[in-house]
Amino acid sequence: MGKVEILFKCIDIAIAIVGLILVIVGWIIPHKHSLEIEKARIASENELERFRWKKGLIDKQISDLYGPIYALILESDVMFTRILYQLGRNCVIPCDMSFSDLPENEQAIWKHYVDTYKIPMQIKIVEIMRNNLHLIYNSEIPTCYKEFLDYALGWEMLDNQKRNRVQNYYEYHYVFNYPLEFNHYIRSTLTLLLQEQSKLIEQTEKHTVSLSIR
Repeated sequence: MGKVEILFKCIDIAIAIVGLILVIVGWIIPHKHSLEIEKARIASENELERFRWKKGLIDKQISDLYGPIYALILESDVMFTRILYQLGRNCVIPCDMSFSDLPENEQAIWKHYVDTYKIPMQIKIVEIMRNNLHLIYNSEIPTCYKEFLDYALGWEMLDNQKRNRVQNYYEYHYVFNYPLEFNHYIRSTLTLLLQEQSKLIEQTEKHTVSLSIR
């Protein structure tokens, strides 16, 4: 075999090798790109699922816990304002008086409010809290949560004792003031949850559109 033939043979081999390399590279690059696309799709699906799970939790927190409690708080505030309007002052029992010092008609107004609205509303809130404790925000029970339970259950216990003629100090008022911090906690947490819910709806929509394009 002459030198020229050897040279051409080497060129043929080189061309074959280059062709093979090009074929391999031509397969690897699209395959790698395809793998990257699939990886991104899976990551996006996982992220979407995480958004949906978190939104589902927030939806339950709003609809089953914080929303109903806040609605009852608003309702209670409206009713209490009406009672003060009927009494014609900004408090039920003036500081220099006891409940028994009030005129009979005012005692009747307050007793009716306590038995018909105040205690039943408070017990409704307690029941919501009891049945949905697992939905508490950030899995942390704030002090005001416990303070409200003490306040509401204290009212119920003393009122039931009075109805059953058990001697106690109860005169349609409680020794502890209403925990106003509880109302602030419910309102601020509900507002925060509604904001998070809105963001998650937007993020979910964006991820859904992104996946449909892929």
